[in-house]
Amino acid sequence: MNAPDLSVIIPVFNRGALVRHTLRSVREASPGLDVEIVAVDDGSAVPLAEDLARLGLSVEKLLRQENRGLLFARLAGLEAASGRHVLFLDSDDLVSADKLRAQVAALDAGADVAYTDQAGQALDDETGPAGPPDAHESLPVAASAADFFITVQPAPHSPAFRADYLRARVAAAPFPPSPLYNAVAEIWFYHVCAPFPARVAKCPGLALVGRHPGPRLTNHWEKLGVASLAVQEAFARTCPLDTPEGREARSLAAAKAFAAWRRLPRGFSAEFSRRLLGLWRASPVPAPTDLLGGKSFRRLARLLGPELAARVFHRLQAGPYSACRTLDETSFANLLSRLPPA
Repeated sequence: MNAPDLSVIIPVFNRGALVRHTLRSVREASPGLDVEIVAVDDGSAVPLAEDLARLGLSVEKLLRQENRGLLFARLAGLEAASGRHVLFLDSDDLVSADKLRAQVAALDAGADVAYTDQAGQALDDETGPAGPPDAHESLPVAASAADFFITVQPAPHSPAFRADYLRARVAAAPFPPSPLYNAVAEIWFYHVCAPFPARVAKCPGLALVGRHPGPRLTNHWEKLGVASLAVQEAFARTCPLDTPEGREARSLAAAKAFAAWRRLPRGFSAEFSRRLLGLWRASPVPAPTDLLGGKSFRRLARLLGPELAARVFHRLQAGPYSACRTLDETSFANLLSRLPPA
């Protein structure tokens, strides 16, 4: 029996009704392709199987596991997938009609990773898409695998992967999966791929992330920040530096950390700020100066050095943490305390 062209892996946690719009979107984008949907029920209170039966829906493969979080649900789906290529979607994501065909064609032509532009989409729990997509974000064409995985770093529903390539990278991951990374599961995959060669292609099509009133990880940017810091610190400890690809990835990761440090609001955690800046300071490979800031910043950095220039810009431009806080002090401190020592 021939393998499906594409396995679409969809973790689901307590979104048994909302995911019907994701399933419909995948089916509508599948003509001419053999597409397998692998749904992973990550311990939903009401089993996903019951919701799908109630809605008259089906998927090719349905797994149920105890609640382990998004990263482990995606890994379970990857293990169960039988397609030649794989795409991860969240349970409120949609795809444009041309996305899947374009990505399968690029992967069949020799790419290891094929990605598309992305946009938001208003999504009603009952009726599905509400109006046209938002203006889409045009992602740059990646100059290398490291540039794609570290600098471009699209939303998780953008890239599709050749399945054999992704499984090989996961099996040889420089640092293992951890519950610490669940909130940013996609960047664990990106970082374990970044230090190694890969053929990356940009394709037509749109990945659409649903905007709806339900709970989302992105409602708490501090949770994403701590999880991202955990991934970045693990990557800094383990990134191989004996190849050009590894050195490029470490250099770009240092620039990414510096840019993220510059964007922190005033009055935010001193410990978080120290650790994020430390990723740039400790890099054995210099970060590209053109990625540290715009023209005005680079001019000042030539006079004062990057750190002092960043502090000047931060004082002038950064808003207060009180204006964007989503977690109380105790909750954030508890999150930060779970990280390994820097």
